[in-house]
Amino acid sequence: MRAGRGIGEWFRVINLERVLFLLHRITGVYLVLYIFPRPYLILLHGSWEEALKLDMTPIGKLLAAFFVFSILLHGINGLRIMLVELGVIKGWPVRDPIKPTPALRVSKANWLMVVLTALGTIIGTAIGTYLVLYGAETWP
Repeated sequence: MRAGRGIGEWFRVINLERVLFLLHRITGVYLVLYIFPRPYLILLHGSWEEALKLDMTPIGKLLAAFFVFSILLHGINGLRIMLVELGVIKGWPVRDPIKPTPALRVSKANWLMVVLTALGTIIGTAIGTYLVLYGAETWP
């Protein structure tokens, strides 16, 4: 990455790693913006019940469903990134003279983790969204 280019550098080349990087950043920012204002809402309203009224509105349920998605994607993708950084997932680049291929695009373990990230996020988000939307009626 080149210095001084800002957010525009995130979109220099679009590939799977860049998309996962972008989603990791977006979900991290969303988690911070969703979690940290909540105690101040409780302090402003004086009780937990008043602050939870926002969560019962359609917008509050949508924000909570995106929160579930953010936790899952950020967590599972973060695990994949840690495994790459620690060297557990590694590959060897294809040294083609015309079009060299980076190591992670060739690594089968990285592709397996990408698929597991996608499947875990989709299945977990479906279950979490169902519980967010209908949990009060179906959960004991």
